[in-house]
Amino acid sequence: MGIRTGFWLRAAGMAPCLPLPLYLLLPLYLLLPLGVAPGSAAAMATAEAPAKIRIAFAGDSIVDNYWSGVGRIVDANPCLKNSIELGRFARNGTGLTRGDRIYWPREIKRIGDNFKPTLSVLSIGLNDQQFIVDGSGVRTAWGAPDWTDKYRHELDEFLQAAVATRSIVLMVGMPAMRDANDNNAINGKNAMFEAAIAALGDPNLHYVEPWRLRPAGAESFASYGPDRTGRLVQIRTADGQHFTAAGEDLAASYLFPKIVEALEAAGKNLDQCLTKQTKDE
Repeated sequence: MGIRTGFWLRAAGMAPCLPLPLYLLLPLYLLLPLGVAPGSAAAMATAEAPAKIRIAFAGDSIVDNYWSGVGRIVDANPCLKNSIELGRFARNGTGLTRGDRIYWPREIKRIGDNFKPTLSVLSIGLNDQQFIVDGSGVRTAWGAPDWTDKYRHELDEFLQAAVATRSIVLMVGMPAMRDANDNNAINGKNAMFEAAIAALGDPNLHYVEPWRLRPAGAESFASYGPDRTGRLVQIRTADGQHFTAAGEDLAASYLFPKIVEALEAAGKNLDQCLTKQTKDE
């Protein structure tokens, strides 16, 4: 294939009407890496762009609320949008009990293999007041003497599988619920989550306290609360468990700084995208 002298003269900033001998043009050709066509410079620049930070949201339907709220924070900031990719892996109606529906220790490994998250946000346990089916199909009856020990074992399997993906893992405690039985159950599970994470002692595994409407004092369920502008709005849905869009924004404004902090501790800095106000929200 012949060398088009006009092309290379233009690339060198010279007018094509001033022909040069081929031996003077050859050094210009050698400036490109071997095997790279002249028109592939844009492709090279794209290939050298830094990889996005990938954040997986995995667990039950509560984590979908967190994904929605954090997604709006990211979408509102062009720099964050170019730096972060969010993965939505919530499976509504699932948990650590019904391995016949989805076995989360196996599922979190699949997410790690396919999505390869930098950081994973986990929330689970909302649907776990029932009998347990483990990954081998063995059942443990709800209320059986060994139910709690079996559940703790499934939790350990889940957490160990999560950190085996080599991502930073944030296990978020569940927020207050309207129903008293639900609330007692999630309080017990939150304490179990925190204890299990402390016992594992993995530096990439962190327990995040649940979002609270009131930063101090006893927390209780509230359907309404002040939004980020101070206006009283509905923040929890009619089922007494999930968040409305306004509630998602409140929960995300609490959770996102935790994500940023964990990323920074691992050397993944987002300062170029964030003002102090955004980081402190």
